[in-house]
Amino acid sequence: MARRTTPVAAAAVAMTAVAVLAGSSCSSDDSVRDRAAEQSSTGVTRAGSSEAERIAVIRLCQQVITSTGAMVRDYNAFIEKLNDTQDYDRIGAEDRWAVETLQTGAEMIRTAVAPDVPGDIDAQVQAYVTSSERLAELIEDEARRGLNRTSDDWSDRRSTLLDTCSGYLPAGS
Repeated sequence: MARRTTPVAAAAVAMTAVAVLAGSSCSSDDSVRDRAAEQSSTGVTRAGSSEAERIAVIRLCQQVITSTGAMVRDYNAFIEKLNDTQDYDRIGAEDRWAVETLQTGAEMIRTAVAPDVPGDIDAQVQAYVTSSERLAELIEDEARRGLNRTSDDWSDRRSTLLDTCSGYLPAGS
């Protein structure tokens, strides 16, 4: 079954491309440390974070962006098919793909949280991961009631975390 690309899915692919570019520009400890050192000779970056915190957040955000791109893509494919058919029995495997991608993405993001990630960012990550898992549960249970509200919460938590990430990613990535 061929997947159609929706505008949101295209945006997710673009976000993934940004993550790949950011990953290639920040793939080694040395390059990240060099960039952080250039920003401050005192070991504290413009954002007020220590070098170790900044590196941990950049790595976390790279995973958030990559996982989120896949999660959004498969969730949107599921919603598009459900909207077209109005019947879980006629959507093929879209629900299973969405559930698996949401669960896998949440787990990959959760495991990317390093000890140096500041508590406020960790709290945003945990809120996003929890909302992802809740959305997966509703899809798996074939629940329609609450799906829009839960999806809105997931979207809000995703946007909050991605906004936070944008403040940590190196300029030009």
